[in-house]
Amino acid sequence: MANELLNGRYVLDTAESVVAAGTALRLASVWFTGAANEDDCILHDGNGKVVWSCKLGTLLTGIGNQVGHNFGKDGTVVDGLDLDTIDGGILIVYLAKL
Repeated sequence: MANELLNGRYVLDTAESVVAAGTALRLASVWFTGAANEDDCILHDGNGKVVWSCKLGTLLTGIGNQVGHNFGKDGTVVDGLDLDTIDGGILIVYLAKL
């Protein structure tokens, strides 16, 4: 699967992907489903600042470990997105209206 925009959310699975370069986006939440224990996921804004990151813990067992983050009722505004690292799995970035 390639990265794609679907109904107000980005579904990302390819590392080193610049998404919406130079475009203001309001992030509502992210949801990461890793393919295995210890998968890493790092999301930067267009300026290289880390917006969100995680490393699935070794205490989790099985395939399909999940973690999410809500950016609050107002979300967070970023200038573009760059999925710097994703070891495996899928990151879904939910957008809110600017």
